[in-house]
Amino acid sequence: MATQSESDDFLSEGSSSAQEAEEPEIEARVGWRYTLSQVKRDATAMAGLFVVGLMTLMATFSFVDAELFAFLAQFETFASVGVEKYWFAKHFWVSPIAEPQGSIQLLPPVGMENQFGAGTWAHPLGTDDRGRDILVRLVYGSRIAIEVGYISTAIGLVGGVLVGAIAGYYGGWTDDVLMRAAETLYAIPFLVLVLAFMAAFGRSLMFAMIGVGVASIPTFARLIRSRVVSVREEDYVEAAEAAGVRDRNIILRHVIPNSFAPVLVQGTLQVGYSILIVAGLSFLGFGVQPPTPSWGQMLSTSKDYMLQNVWFSIWPGLAILITVVGFNVFGDGLRDALDPRLKN
Repeated sequence: MATQSESDDFLSEGSSSAQEAEEPEIEARVGWRYTLSQVKRDATAMAGLFVVGLMTLMATFSFVDAELFAFLAQFETFASVGVEKYWFAKHFWVSPIAEPQGSIQLLPPVGMENQFGAGTWAHPLGTDDRGRDILVRLVYGSRIAIEVGYISTAIGLVGGVLVGAIAGYYGGWTDDVLMRAAETLYAIPFLVLVLAFMAAFGRSLMFAMIGVGVASIPTFARLIRSRVVSVREEDYVEAAEAAGVRDRNIILRHVIPNSFAPVLVQGTLQVGYSILIVAGLSFLGFGVQPPTPSWGQMLSTSKDYMLQNVWFSIWPGLAILITVVGFNVFGDGLRDALDPRLKN
């Protein structure tokens, strides 16, 4: 006959086995794998992810063909085989900047006809005012849009996270100084702040990206500060402080990672907003200069030819619309996956 102690041991083993069986289920409901599985269930979010992936792939191809090959062309080994800027486009497609011989300006898309002629499969979306293929320039213009979106968002995210995390963790006068400075930037209209930054440092794509990034710092700072204020009261943070862990390590290893979910969602949305802002700057004549293809610059040029060929304006506008909506839709799906309570 089993003793009482043996029965207790058996029950404790059974309960521990049940807990171990439940642990994988708990682990399956956290982490990036669970988040990805939730995003997969949202058809709209997957559509946004498809657009984000497609635009990123196009931008990567364009970057390799434009910037990387231009760099490699400086070396004799690559120059000897004909490597040059827009090498893929010149050999297998159409150069996005070369002006063709002959009069094929403002041709309509294939299957349509206007006063300049009929559209052909050689130029499926038509040609611009200089006879350059619009489809090729849209593909290579994606490099500028995605590069600006990712880099400027990264600048704003890193700066905002550091400012907000330090302000929220320490509180007191540190919080007041940092957040009042952030709110001062926040009070200035976004586009005005970026234009002022470019006027002070230079009208180039690099300063446009930095300006957009700096202007977005207050948004990230305010968002993560609100999370850090609650996270710093958690038991694991207090235990780390009691153990003598440096404040820097607590902020980087405990506070920021556990406050980062809403910042990640905002970063996804900010990419689309940054693309829209820089497209507007290019439309106004700032940032990317001809002949480098840019969606905003294409829109600016096309406004003078809307009566002759309205498609010249539609295609770059549609590219901007699809890209921005794609990032926003994916961001909404990511938000719902990270915090289902916010789901409508």
